[in-house]
Amino acid sequence: MDKNCLNSIRHLFESQQRIEPIPTGLNPALSKNNNIKCVIFDIYGTLLVSSSGDIDKARFAPSYVLEAFSKCGVRLASKTPVKTASLILDEYEKTILKMREELEDHEVPHPEIDIRMVWQKLLRQLNEAALIEKPTMDDVSRLAIYFETLSNPVYPMPDMHEVVHSIYKRGMPMGIISNAQFYTPIIMNFFLTGLISDFEDVEYFDRYLSIYSYKEKRGKPDIALYKKAAGRCFKHHQVSPEQILYVGNDMLKDIYPAKSMGMTTALFAGDCRSLRLREQLPELKKVKPDYLINRLDQILEIIQ
Repeated sequence: MDKNCLNSIRHLFESQQRIEPIPTGLNPALSKNNNIKCVIFDIYGTLLVSSSGDIDKARFAPSYVLEAFSKCGVRLASKTPVKTASLILDEYEKTILKMREELEDHEVPHPEIDIRMVWQKLLRQLNEAALIEKPTMDDVSRLAIYFETLSNPVYPMPDMHEVVHSIYKRGMPMGIISNAQFYTPIIMNFFLTGLISDFEDVEYFDRYLSIYSYKEKRGKPDIALYKKAAGRCFKHHQVSPEQILYVGNDMLKDIYPAKSMGMTTALFAGDCRSLRLREQLPELKKVKPDYLINRLDQILEIIQ
């Protein structure tokens, strides 16, 4: 995105309201582990409080479509804008489903798409129907960011800054494995540094250890994401899987695949919105995290 486009969304992030996590009532279970040499995080529901609990649980509404269009200067030439926005939402969800089904046909077990491709297709259809002017890719990116921010507001989890900076100052590599989109690093960098950029890397995190579902075209709990991170961690830092502490809020999407790769795991139980115990799933009956934390700063107690 060009500089003008990036500057236009600064106020969007600056106006984000504080979101407090809702306590889960679960007590922490932790101990010191001198063997940890790397920490890898989930983002939504772990490093960021997510109002919907996760990136794929956003609440859509026609009003969000209309507001995003308005804020991005995309004029919708319709006499029934709310009805048109509802149709756009229907097509939005159908397009996501179709794109994921196409990836499943290529034997990807948990397919993920780049949301920009969805909006690009929808905006092209609207242009062909003479409902909007021909959009640019910056229009597509900006619209996707606005719509996401309206549908799923996020805010740094308490102690996020302190924990990230503390681990970084120790010289311990940090990574990310997250179901995410192109705007996720933009959001993270703003909350960590106050800067707006379209860099694909998040400040303080090892670029080789940052695995995003939209780039890999596969999402969690696909173990391939964890295998890739573990391989890179060993290649670049000579750190084996059991020396990696993986922190996430979902027993199926985070703890299960991380433990399958031999990583040490910490279940983050700090927010009712995002905690996913999934106790009814048979594949999780014998799966237990190595640690349970209800505040991010408890990570520092583990890796001291």
